[in-house]
Amino acid sequence: MKKERIGCIVSGFVLAACIGFICCDKIKQFKPKKVEVAAERIKVDVKVEKVVRTTLYQERRLLGTLEPLRETDIAPQVPGRVRAMPVKIGDFVSRGEVVARMDDAQLVATEAQFQQVMANYDRMKSLYESGAIPKSQFESVEAAYTAMKRQTENLLENTTLIAPFAGVVTSTAVEEGELYSGSMTPGASGGLVHIAQLDPLKIDLQVDDKTVQFVKKGLTVRLSVDQVDDSVPLAGRVDYVNPQADPASRSFGARVVVPNRKRLLRPGYFAEVRLILGEKAGVLALPRSAIVDERVFVVKGNLACARKVTLGWLTNEYAEVLDGVAENDLVVVAGNKALPDSAQVNVVE
Repeated sequence: MKKERIGCIVSGFVLAACIGFICCDKIKQFKPKKVEVAAERIKVDVKVEKVVRTTLYQERRLLGTLEPLRETDIAPQVPGRVRAMPVKIGDFVSRGEVVARMDDAQLVATEAQFQQVMANYDRMKSLYESGAIPKSQFESVEAAYTAMKRQTENLLENTTLIAPFAGVVTSTAVEEGELYSGSMTPGASGGLVHIAQLDPLKIDLQVDDKTVQFVKKGLTVRLSVDQVDDSVPLAGRVDYVNPQADPASRSFGARVVVPNRKRLLRPGYFAEVRLILGEKAGVLALPRSAIVDERVFVVKGNLACARKVTLGWLTNEYAEVLDGVAENDLVVVAGNKALPDSAQVNVVE
């Protein structure tokens, strides 16, 4: 009786174990199917760009500040009352244009005296040429005439103030009718009217000893300015390179002159100057953002397949590809950091 009971119990355990094994096996067979179905539905959003043939540039980027190429303070030599100021801040003035007129009382008095001196000079000159007076007497009159003429011209220059070059008025010290003195300083050195030349502008740079060998007078450079859209091409030209390094910084001073005919640029803007050190034309290139661990993902249909690439020249934005992809291949440039090989992708703009 005991043997039969033990046999039943053993048979029950065996049956339960068999059922458990069968269920586990079914579960194991069932789970992968669920994962496979879920994986088929997952698509990774990516952005792509074409592999193209282009020209690559090796460059060095330096930061600088746009400044007026020339600027000056215009002021009379002596204090005086401003009788007229036909310009205001922001006005463009041409070379030789009147920017201010000072009180002319002293000029009028000096011009009257000069007329008398000039009349005496003309009379004495005629007498000297006819031999009526000695040379020493004429030379004395001539010296007085020359001195009075220069004094009159100087007063005229300091009564009617003109622009020495074309530019924009950036500051004025006083208004019409007010008294100007040399202590009123709108600009760096003091003046009644400050004028800045805004076309062209300049950027003064400090170039390190490794880069200076590539920087030559006349070299064209590219510019990037935050306040100007990148679609607008900006360029400048190296005006000079100091052959002597600064003793403290061990860098070489260089100046870039930037045309500004459309007045898109203003003094005070920060600019990124891109010095082109070399170029290579007709190379197969792709964005550097497409490269992940020396591989790129090429999109065919809705699959992104990993390919190992051999690289050549590298710039800040692009890389030359010597092997691994072909022209017009679509490569993933965003969404590729953790992308598995042969992943299903959805190309987005």
